Amino acid sequence: MCLFWKLCYYKFIIDRKYNVKEKLQEVLSVKKYTKSYIVWTILLLVVITYFMFARDFHSLNGKLLERDKDTEFEKGSGIRTKKLSDVQIQSLYKLCKVWGYTKYHHPDVISGKLNWDAELFRVMPDILRAANQDGADCVLMDWLETFPVEGEQDEGKEEDIDWEKIQEESGKQLLDTTWISDSAFLGEELSEYLCSMADLHISDRENAYASFEEIGTVSFENEKMYDASDGDMGMYLLGLFRFWNMYEYYSPNIEITTEEWDSVLLDALPKVADSGDYRSYVTAIAQVVSKTGDAHSMLVDRKRLLYYYYGQRFLPCDIKIIGGEAVVTQVKKNEKELMPGDILLEIDGMTLEERIEEQRNYHALSEADKMLNQMKHLLLETEKRKAKVRILRGEEIKTVQVKTLKNQYSYKNPIENGILQSENIGYIDPSALEKGNIEKLMKDFCDTEGIIIDLRHYPSTVITYLLGEYIIPKQEVFACIGMPNKAMPGAFYEQEMVVGKGVLKEIQNDSRTFDSYEGKVIILMDEESQSQSEFAIMALRQAPNAIVVGSPSVGADGNVVKVSLPGEVIFSMTGLGVYTPEGEQTQRCGLKPDIECWQTVEGIKAGKDELLEEAIKLIK
Repeated sequence: MCLFWKLCYYKFIIDRKYNVKEKLQEVLSVKKYTKSYIVWTILLLVVITYFMFARDFHSLNGKLLERDKDTEFEKGSGIRTKKLSDVQIQSLYKLCKVWGYTKYHHPDVISGKLNWDAELFRVMPDILRAANQDGADCVLMDWLETFPVEGEQDEGKEEDIDWEKIQEESGKQLLDTTWISDSAFLGEELSEYLCSMADLHISDRENAYASFEEIGTVSFENEKMYDASDGDMGMYLLGLFRFWNMYEYYSPNIEITTEEWDSVLLDALPKVADSGDYRSYVTAIAQVVSKTGDAHSMLVDRKRLLYYYYGQRFLPCDIKIIGGEAVVTQVKKNEKELMPGDILLEIDGMTLEERIEEQRNYHALSEADKMLNQMKHLLLETEKRKAKVRILRGEEIKTVQVKTLKNQYSYKNPIENGILQSENIGYIDPSALEKGNIEKLMKDFCDTEGIIIDLRHYPSTVITYLLGEYIIPKQEVFACIGMPNKAMPGAFYEQEMVVGKGVLKEIQNDSRTFDSYEGKVIILMDEESQSQSEFAIMALRQAPNAIVVGSPSVGADGNVVKVSLPGEVIFSMTGLGVYTPEGEQTQRCGLKPDIECWQTVEGIKAGKDELLEEAIKLIK
């Protein structure tokens, strides 16, 4: 399977990597099997699963990587929480940058020989004791001298040379690492040491902390998860150092963080170091995450402190942000206290404005007003079974007692896939699609005046290339993907993405014929259209009769990479850049519609879908 197709289905390949769960369900659903047969089948599947995953464990056949044998700090760093002096902040800032650069460039770290987490804990106490920056430079140099750089660029390795050539010919982005040459910042010896690794373009990173999937995307599965006990400053700082450097070297969006990335590190150091317990550590790291501006970035901690920030129950409604206010768009069946069009003002004594401002500290927003995909559940949370809710209904402010739900209410689309009632117009809600639906729908839509593709809803399956066969008569480049260069940390190169007639035959050997659809195509999007929805919009708007209607999308396209941090904290971020065919950014700024149309409070009250109405008008 070619790289192009693998990228197209990345999100779905990961979810169905081995299909063991599906096969197990198939076995258990067949009643004719005996109990013993089922037991033996389960055992067989367990054995198969073990061997399929065994390649991911370094201890296969009893063989450990050298770094796995270094277990001195398995139960903690031994470095306790303290307030940092200005000298210590500057020294730790330098340590973080030097540690991170060496982590991704030194041959012995990349090969799995050195436990770089353990080495951080060994040098950190001396760094904290350094009286000034010259002293910190000496500590760092004495430390690194014990790890001589012995690797050389092997001119005989064709693969390594190819990666350099790829960057020369198709390079999209190259991280600025000129700081390693700054002897005023590092001192002569330390600068020379770092510069000696600059041209070691090592592509074999199977055992590296940043390894690569077969499809070319970065993976951090080799990072170790540690416990983080209260007051373990070393572990807390490892969490910060690990995250900051991962984003520095492997985010395609490092150039568009909300604040300058080095400044983010300097600001975070005293906050993370002063964390006395798990909650303060998690919130300190979350504040760093918020500065990425990457709406794929989120933090999940073992206690779910950030998710259930205000409680574990929810108001029985869905909302949209209109004019900066949380407007009820739909309520649970039989809900009597809340109505569509109500504006939420206050929940249990806390205003919605206060909640929004507080949560901005912990969540990465692509733009200030695009908060729903990250915060919606937090704006509806409560601790109580019956919440006291202040609302604005028309001109009247009311306080109502609302029965809450154990699980967050999900919006129910009142329109089903098919031909719209009283109209000769087809409608597709991608979130409600199952395998085979698109082929049937397009057959039903063959004589319609137009089709509405509602990408306000997140697709349940990949629709981009199959729909493209029907509505895009010739192949078109619709996006450029920023792929990480596995041999050059911080470098990304471009991979063009194509959609249209004949693509499935070329990339999947799909020999079916698809009847061309020549009617109008209206694509709906809004501020909740994100990731796969945005990718589909970029592709399907290439149809000659396509018009995109709505408001700007979130601006969080690309895949999602998960990272583990100490304390059983999982962080996610975007791993692939997504750009227009002209090379323009889509991250954070989002996609722009051809025709702007916004849902209004008045429309919600009247039960209207103003974007859908505009789409129908454009077709007719």
